[in-house]
Amino acid sequence: MLRFTNSKAIAVAAVAALTVVLSGCSGRSASPASTTGDGGDIVIRASYPLSGPLVSAGVSASGAKAYFDAVNAAGGINGRKIDFAAADDAFDPARMVSNNRQFAERDKATIVINFGGITVAARPPLNAAHVAQIVQGGEKELSDVQTFPYTRAFVPDIAWEGELQGRYIAKNIPHAVVGFVGFNNALADSQLAGLAAAGITPVKALRIPPGQGDVTSQVTELKAAGVNVLVVTQGPPTIGALLSYLGEIKYKPTLFIGSPYADFASTVTPAGAQNVVGALSYQWFKDPQNPAVSADEALVQYRKDMVQYAPDADATQTFTLTGYGLAAAIVSALRAAPEVSSDSFLAAWDALSHTENPLLIDQAALTGEKDGRLVHQYQLHEFDGKSWVARGPVVDVSQAGIAG
Repeated sequence: MLRFTNSKAIAVAAVAALTVVLSGCSGRSASPASTTGDGGDIVIRASYPLSGPLVSAGVSASGAKAYFDAVNAAGGINGRKIDFAAADDAFDPARMVSNNRQFAERDKATIVINFGGITVAARPPLNAAHVAQIVQGGEKELSDVQTFPYTRAFVPDIAWEGELQGRYIAKNIPHAVVGFVGFNNALADSQLAGLAAAGITPVKALRIPPGQGDVTSQVTELKAAGVNVLVVTQGPPTIGALLSYLGEIKYKPTLFIGSPYADFASTVTPAGAQNVVGALSYQWFKDPQNPAVSADEALVQYRKDMVQYAPDADATQTFTLTGYGLAAAIVSALRAAPEVSSDSFLAAWDALSHTENPLLIDQAALTGEKDGRLVHQYQLHEFDGKSWVARGPVVDVSQAGIAG
């Protein structure tokens, strides 16, 4: 297990200075009025793919560490420090389940963070132990808070994004012949369900395991089927290889890139910017490498925190920022909770309303709803060769009749 600990001896002057710097919209003020408890550390554990086919997502642990460390340096939560540690599951569901059991039984965690679609099968142990589970995953099943009342998903349901994509295609692209490329797991099922809700059924829906780098045969299938609109939600190296090969053979369908991987690190850099020009994406979070938001105040603070608290981590990765934003959401709920317990924390999570978060696009905020998720706002972006540029207003999927 990787343990992320903090010095117990922080100079009073440094704490005072950090408290001033980190207060306000960051949600790090050291004096919340509502949190009570016995004064012990707040134990938070995480199971991430720190190795294996989705190791690119494992950097989220470093982002979470930086945010929790900054909160601790500012005095913690009503004087209580956050004890955070992350363990590797290599994107193996059995290892995640084993990690989760240890977190609940050995570490007595109040909150456990998990990543990705394998979490769908890893919910029972934590729910049986009545331990809050916060998932960094977009699968539709993770909204089932009735069956699994101790599980919440931080990121939006990708079915919502699929329906937004489908509505756009139906309205703006006449004679669309749609293809889909996604993972061979529940994330693809969820997104395809969203497309179907908008009346879009791909002529080809290809599912590729994480980590596959050769996609020439899949591109051949898509081209042979006459696909002129391609919806892609795949991680590196697959998405970079896919878009690079499309450019190489001069096959140019209209591209919709799923928000989890519509960033420079996952897609633009490995694919080559010239092969992403004109691509569309409904985005809900900022990309730390996107020049269009480089001066964003929250990103400036994020970069400072990463330098100070996780100097060896790669702060340019979107997954690093996602872990940081997830930690900020957890802290927001902990500050609002009347006591430090899984039940109290989850009630506060569900009750968050119009809460700022450093990860989100402008004009978006965290608001809890009956699906247990906090993020419900997207904005269409287009890649212009240099930046992801906003195209149109922010859309709230609850108000648009998609979520709920």
